[in-house]
Amino acid sequence: MSGANAKVVWLDGPGELALREERLAAPGPGKVLCETVVSAISPGTELAAWRGLPPLRPGVVYPRLQGYCNVARVTACGEDVESVVEGDRVLSFASHRSHHLLAEADILYRLPEGADADRVVAAYLFHLGYNAVLRSDVRAGSKVFVIGLGALGLASVAMAQLAGAEVYALSGQAAPAKLARGYGAKQVFARDDASLDTLAADVVITTTNGWGDIDIALHAAGQNGTVACLGFPGRGEPAPETNPFDSQYFYMKQLSIEAVGWSPEHDDSRGFNRFNERANIAYLARLIEDGRLDPAPILSGRYRGEDIARAYADLDARKDDAVTYLLDWN
Repeated sequence: MSGANAKVVWLDGPGELALREERLAAPGPGKVLCETVVSAISPGTELAAWRGLPPLRPGVVYPRLQGYCNVARVTACGEDVESVVEGDRVLSFASHRSHHLLAEADILYRLPEGADADRVVAAYLFHLGYNAVLRSDVRAGSKVFVIGLGALGLASVAMAQLAGAEVYALSGQAAPAKLARGYGAKQVFARDDASLDTLAADVVITTTNGWGDIDIALHAAGQNGTVACLGFPGRGEPAPETNPFDSQYFYMKQLSIEAVGWSPEHDDSRGFNRFNERANIAYLARLIEDGRLDPAPILSGRYRGEDIARAYADLDARKDDAVTYLLDWN
């Protein structure tokens, strides 16, 4: 059993992408060697690092690996691997790279025969919207307002609609507004629409970073509503001119404002973390395979893995109203 030469994407600094070759050893016990079939760009996270926005947590910022939506084919298995065999395709959080070694425990999902890797690779992007819906207690009949219609915003619209909510959205661009309506949004507002003050949403899901959109969220939320933040309010911006915790909104409406980007990674031994990351991703992958969830509208095109710099530049320029891209590694 031999290893492989891997081409790996590194971000050395803002705008400084490099494709480096690394030698991978043969898989040891409990590990599998994989050849990437396709990876998907998570535009919010990846472009923020590429642009040089402030990091979300302390520590070394660069160099860093990019990406975490990866479907690969198993080419070799180490000893004691039981859940997959050579030739199986697996979904994982591996970065953008041609090959990788993966612990069996880090396999998120094994794709069944015939499943479309191009669609299943986007499952985690929808998981973030799904987690926002779960964490903010969206139920059938809830009024949900999604701010921002990038990949996460559109995923949140789709997940809220699937949960039975009455979904509204906000965007200043015609193309994503059309996609949101395709995912079930009843209406897409412009940012200067005065009727937002009377929307009275039960849940507002914010997927952008601007303080101005937080102000809109506070206006649009109803009494005892929830503002669920998938974005990072104020990231890369100066302090806001208005108080986001102004008493007329935060206190008088009794709003809950919470971060909803993380979920438990695993269930616990007694099932208290039932809606954990792995279970959620497997559920969404099955929805994609069954045709009940279609990632195609947010997958705007594809590039070779080696051309990731051009893909980032085109996403940053919003070329042809792109939402995100796939990267081919075969």
